[in-house]
Amino acid sequence: MAREFGALVVFGEHRYFGDSWPYPQDVALTHPYNTDLTIENVMEDYVHLLEYIKTKYDAQEKATIAFGGSYGGMLAAWFRMKYPHIIQGALAASAPVLYFPGAAGIDQYGFAKIVS
Repeated sequence: MAREFGALVVFGEHRYFGDSWPYPQDVALTHPYNTDLTIENVMEDYVHLLEYIKTKYDAQEKATIAFGGSYGGMLAAWFRMKYPHIIQGALAASAPVLYFPGAAGIDQYGFAKIVS
C-alpha cells in the first residue's frame, strides 16, 4: 500500500531491543542501566528519527502517521498526544488505553484476568 500512495514506512527499533543495546545485555535491564528505558525517552528517540528521515528525504512538509498494536498502539497514541506538531495522526490498534490505574469504572487487571 505504501508504494501505491508513494509513502515511506519506517519501523523504529525500540531502545534496548533488537540491535540497539546501549549497555551489555546481561546488565542493560537492571538498575541503574535501565533508567534510560522510559516511554518518554523512546518517544524522544522517535522525534529525532523522524526529524532525520524528513531531512534526508526532503519530506518536512509530508504528513506522518504513527501506528502500532497493543504496546505499540499505546506508544502511537501517547506520541500523538505529546508531539502533535511532529505527527498528524495515530492508529492505536488493540491498545489497552483503559487498563491503567485510575481509569473510571475499569478494572485495571481486567485484561490479565481474561487472558489468564
